[in-house]
Amino acid sequence: MKRLIASLVVVALPFSAAASPDLARDWGTKASALYEDTVELLESDASIPDSFETEIGRFALTAGRLGSWIDGSGGPSDLGCIFRGMAEEGETQLMALESATTPDAREDSLKRLAAMFSDAEAIAAAAALSADKGRPAEVHGTQNSCAANSDATHAALQ
Repeated sequence: MKRLIASLVVVALPFSAAASPDLARDWGTKASALYEDTVELLESDASIPDSFETEIGRFALTAGRLGSWIDGSGGPSDLGCIFRGMAEEGETQLMALESATTPDAREDSLKRLAAMFSDAEAIAAAAALSADKGRPAEVHGTQNSCAANSDATHAALQ
């Protein structure tokens, strides 16, 4: 039920019509704040606030939008794949967090989220910088071709 409510809230939240370097920077800033929140949750036994879960959903949705923006702007396919991988991992860890029945399961999910949020800061900066310089990176091979194995994408995030 929480997941459904969070999804509805995420859809209702205002987003820019199209992703941009500014959205990438904002997403990176939010990732930094989420990293701090995640570390605080790791260091405490506090319950996971609904607002934190909602922010994970927003993070994942925005990551997907940024992946589409990279693809549409002729950016590097691997960067688009990273954004889509982070969107998927955000959703996966949100479900894992909601269904965690042991302290170890909760901790594992929070650690994965912390690592992803930390990585997201650098990815967002790279995407924004590339777009700001107006030079789409060279794309070798087929655009939108992500790793055939989603585990490879997840491994790249760790």
